[in-house]
Amino acid sequence: MMNKSKEEKIIHDHLTLGLTFRSLALKYGLSYGRTYRIVKSHKSTYKEQPVQEDLPDDVAMLKALLRKERLKNELLNNIIDIADKELGANIRKKSGTRRSE
Repeated sequence: MMNKSKEEKIIHDHLTLGLTFRSLALKYGLSYGRTYRIVKSHKSTYKEQPVQEDLPDDVAMLKALLRKERLKNELLNNIIDIADKELGANIRKKSGTRRSE
């Protein structure tokens, strides 16, 4: 038997986040059929309640993704700066651009 809070999280994710039964099954380590039965049996009795989520895990993941994207952005800017020096032209801004009609 599954605990009540896990079932509530599954139902919450399906109704509010719009996750499919297959994605819920992967997320919670259940079979497709089991997630379908959980959602269908509790959908009518489910009340909107805030679900306690594990924020530290999500925050750490988001921080790691943000760090990765910042490094990528810095790398791309450095590539553009090097190309500017080698080519002797301003790559960031086109000179003489005109509006399209």
